[in-house]
Amino acid sequence: MTQLSFITLDVFTTKPFSGNPLAVVFLPEDPTHQLTQRQKHILTLEFNLSETIFVHPVTDPKKRTIDIFTIEGELPFAGHPTIGAANWFLCQSPSENGIAEQVTSLITKSGEIPISIQDASTGTVAAKIAHNTHIHANRYPLSDLLYLHPTLKPYFPADTTFPLFSIVNGMSQVFIELPTLEALSAVSRATGGDLVSVTQHLDSGWQSGLICVYFFVRDVDDDVTGKKVIRTRMMLGALEDPATGSSASGLAAWLALTEGKGGEEIRSYFVQGVEMGRRSDIGVNVKLDGEGGIKEVELTGSAVRVSEGRIAVPMV
Repeated sequence: MTQLSFITLDVFTTKPFSGNPLAVVFLPEDPTHQLTQRQKHILTLEFNLSETIFVHPVTDPKKRTIDIFTIEGELPFAGHPTIGAANWFLCQSPSENGIAEQVTSLITKSGEIPISIQDASTGTVAAKIAHNTHIHANRYPLSDLLYLHPTLKPYFPADTTFPLFSIVNGMSQVFIELPTLEALSAVSRATGGDLVSVTQHLDSGWQSGLICVYFFVRDVDDDVTGKKVIRTRMMLGALEDPATGSSASGLAAWLALTEGKGGEEIRSYFVQGVEMGRRSDIGVNVKLDGEGGIKEVELTGSAVRVSEGRIAVPMV
């Protein structure tokens, strides 16, 4: 039975068993033995992690192609698989001379993503992610939030509404700012596992993908880093994610657009997953152009190897 090499990484952390787990499967070198989408999906289900990536054979030493899968299917882009792949290629994967590969970009279904080492001592890497930002005309009503998360009723006036934002078409968030860490700890998974309706809330032409509910508290003193951080939790129905790079990038971009000044560069530090026992440290740097629009969004983080082995190719 044909088998493939794999590793698993914990992403947005330097400590095993923290951060967000990621499976990395290396596809066969022989082009006649490439996996079908169905086989990739079956392997993703077997790992049963939030995401699994499939690394294509080398055709250009400076660029590496990856496919990103969730248990629901393939994604064009996601934050923690991108940072995990960047860390693997730039900091961990040895070349023939024992030095990590000199990869400059990842090729994904969303396009080419430039990657670089930000801090070699911690394995922190950076990825300049695609963005096509959009603030939606509708705002998310409190009544809908409380239907999903009734434990938050004490923290909001009755007339509260919340912003809806897309960092790219198909990746959308509703941002719920909370006043304290106590309020953040009161967040529960969505009642009945319900999802936020895309068609009901997003503008015409943007009604694709899923809407993540991203809860945050600003200006939290973090004992680990000694910095002021934004503490976050992400809920997608019944799922809580320990690290969501796309949502952190979206929130950083939205804050920059609504509160920043033209030409400014804004660095944000996010800590997510604490309530799950899987602390994740996420950095996002946003550069604004002279008109106050988004010029660049750079996602940063590290990763650590947890396991490695071989897995059988499904016979389908």
